[in-house]
Amino acid sequence: MTEAAKGVSEQSIGYVDGQYRRSRLERMKARALKTSREARSVFKEEKTAEYKQNIPELTNREAKSFGKKAMQNETAAARVDDRMVYIDQNKMSAVQSVMPDRDHVYIDNEKVRKIIAENPEDFYIGGEFSSDQYKRRFGGFTGFDNKGNLDEIATASADYGVSKRTIRKAMKYAGYDVEKDLTWLYKSLAFLGVLGVTTGTGSLLGSRFVSNVWGVHQDGTIEFLDPIESTHNSTLVGGLRGLLSGLIPAIALAAVVKDNGGKDIFNGNTAEEIVAKGEKNIETRIRGKKNQKMMKALLRMENISDEDKAFILKLAYGELTGKKVNDRELVAAYEIANFYNKHPELDPKDFDKLPGLEVNNDVNITPAGGDDNNDGDDGDDGGDNDETGSEPVGQPALCDLSVGKTDGVNAHDYYVRAGIKEKDKNGNIVTKGDNPYNIVMGKYKRADGKQMTHDDIMAVRNQIFGKNNGLKQGKIQLPDEVSVNNVDYEYIDGNVKLGTVANGGKMNFFKPVVYPGNSYYVKDCNNNVLRDKLPSEEKANEEASKLAKENPNKYIFLPQK
Repeated sequence: MTEAAKGVSEQSIGYVDGQYRRSRLERMKARALKTSREARSVFKEEKTAEYKQNIPELTNREAKSFGKKAMQNETAAARVDDRMVYIDQNKMSAVQSVMPDRDHVYIDNEKVRKIIAENPEDFYIGGEFSSDQYKRRFGGFTGFDNKGNLDEIATASADYGVSKRTIRKAMKYAGYDVEKDLTWLYKSLAFLGVLGVTTGTGSLLGSRFVSNVWGVHQDGTIEFLDPIESTHNSTLVGGLRGLLSGLIPAIALAAVVKDNGGKDIFNGNTAEEIVAKGEKNIETRIRGKKNQKMMKALLRMENISDEDKAFILKLAYGELTGKKVNDRELVAAYEIANFYNKHPELDPKDFDKLPGLEVNNDVNITPAGGDDNNDGDDGDDGGDNDETGSEPVGQPALCDLSVGKTDGVNAHDYYVRAGIKEKDKNGNIVTKGDNPYNIVMGKYKRADGKQMTHDDIMAVRNQIFGKNNGLKQGKIQLPDEVSVNNVDYEYIDGNVKLGTVANGGKMNFFKPVVYPGNSYYVKDCNNNVLRDKLPSEEKANEEASKLAKENPNKYIFLPQK
């Protein structure tokens, strides 16, 4: 034991910290969900059967969908449960030596550390920084889907007066998943649905048309946005021509919709309002038939008061963020309510402070093949990609290698315009195009809400494009957030004015700016990164296969189909 670890025991650390759990599962079973594809499949099937038995109104498809969401919640909870967070590297080293089975993370981001320093009442217990309290605090925003959704990130950002990027980092330190703002996806990659066409495409280009525009959420679900009507005089027709030319349609830009991470299944109602009215007119208060069935089952639980039911709903969707709730949080609410319906002697208000259940050493689910990235919410089709691993449950397994990707800079596509001929106010033909200054002026704002000054615009321009650079026509990418001189700036969907090109229509154009995209990594079953910064999934698979071949008694790698 190191000098730093003297006097530190697993028992003493566990008493002070490490008790907070997001899951009531035995830790062994919870950990198996992180690393074993087969364990996830077994858990999901067990939950599906349980929901079908306890809520007979559910169809097999609906029960399977809820089973999958329960599995996703518990898998994400297992990551939080195993995470221990530190602001002191010496303490982390000491605890690591006596608790090697936990996931230890040191907070090195200065902005996140500043949040902690300025709000000790949120993160300290007895004058000491508490990993449990840190996870509990941000869990109050995420709710029990254990994921920082867009509205939750925005609320935490406003609460602490920092950028949303900083909140995402803070949540990730705690082990929570986070959702990215895909407003850009709605605006730039929304796609055309069925065109309301009664004549051929040729006549369409010169006539009125109606188009359905759809958007894609972060979770992969597809949502109808709006019908767009156009006449032959509209610029939208030009977008359709672009579509027919194989280009991303400008018509998609007409969908002025912000992706807030999906619909609120409570339809704007508070938890108290949902509970007070019970099953009366529930169809108008709860979005989705299967969600209505699960809510009815929750409301019918006899051993929980209405007050506690409302509290449980708020606990599940994040008591610090307001009333918006998604279907994974509804499943979490049902699970919490079901727990207390079976344990009426316990107070739901203590749920978030209960330690996890004792480990049952007879649990026969052990990590056996798979990856730790297979918990994405891919909609309600009842399907999944949790293929059975090669090792049977309960049998010793080699440490499984997994391949995943690390997100690059969250960027927004922008198409630089150049060489556009227009008449000026005197009737003279001038050449116009985009320039960095105007792009920044139209696409960014200060995160603190203050008005952008000339100095702000110049600072952001130089940060993104460099000094005195023009732009070549074509696609560039604009970062979601920029920080210059301790001031944060955020991307917005603003209009960019064209500038007149000087020097007789000539300009020293530079290549479009492109920010780093995804890189790939290889991890072992303990979530240790063995290889990173790999350029492609194919290369990552090659590296994983190579590692498994070089260490046949240590690793196994089963590429996903």
